[in-house]
Amino acid sequence: MTTSVLLRGADDSPVHLICVPHAGGGAASFNRWLGLFPTTIAVVRTQLPGREDRASEPHFRRVGEAVSALVSDICLLDSRFALYGHSMGALVAFELAHELCAAGAAPVHLFVSGRRAPHRSPSRTPIHDASEPDLITALRTMGGMGDIEATSPEFRQYVLALIRADLELSEKYTFGRTTTLPCPITAFYGTGDPVVDPEEVRAWAAHSHNAFRSHEFTGDHFFHQQHRDAIAAHMVRALDNVVPAK
Repeated sequence: MTTSVLLRGADDSPVHLICVPHAGGGAASFNRWLGLFPTTIAVVRTQLPGREDRASEPHFRRVGEAVSALVSDICLLDSRFALYGHSMGALVAFELAHELCAAGAAPVHLFVSGRRAPHRSPSRTPIHDASEPDLITALRTMGGMGDIEATSPEFRQYVLALIRADLELSEKYTFGRTTTLPCPITAFYGTGDPVVDPEEVRAWAAHSHNAFRSHEFTGDHFFHQQHRDAIAAHMVRALDNVVPAK
């Protein structure tokens, strides 16, 4: 089963925007993003195993597994492409950008949000192996859990197992890159994000020998959903130079 699903835009769109979700998220987390882009930018949602229509498949627990699964699919796209990832997805998108460059298919832009720069050491205690009450408390602090205790035990087990696997993938990552990316990087962050400090996000500038920009928004760790219209608008403007004029 393919790990990337094209949900908007024709296969001949001049630019594909490949979106990688946060820990615990799937393709559905980008449902409300699909109508925010012109038809010249095809939105591609990635669906990693262990979630939604791939819930029965084993989770990935290392960034390299996710990257390897996506590289071949993306190289088949007959267009230029950009990458966007939030939180865990930003880390996957970063490593994916490097692997695609090595394969001769460099992205035209890397967009990241809600994640410290990959060379920065974690400033918070890992939570992927925390007790269930502590894990739920930590996730609630981020702003994205809702009332999970009111759900069925089966659904709660599914959600927490997925989140633990994704957090393990993210928290056990070791930075080892010695080169910078040739594409511009744009980073987004929330001023009330309890997980990432603005300075940690602005440190993404060290990973491009092209241009870097950052944009701040109000909100917690999931600010990107609250401000998706504005974030999409920033992406469209950033891609103006690679989208053919009408």
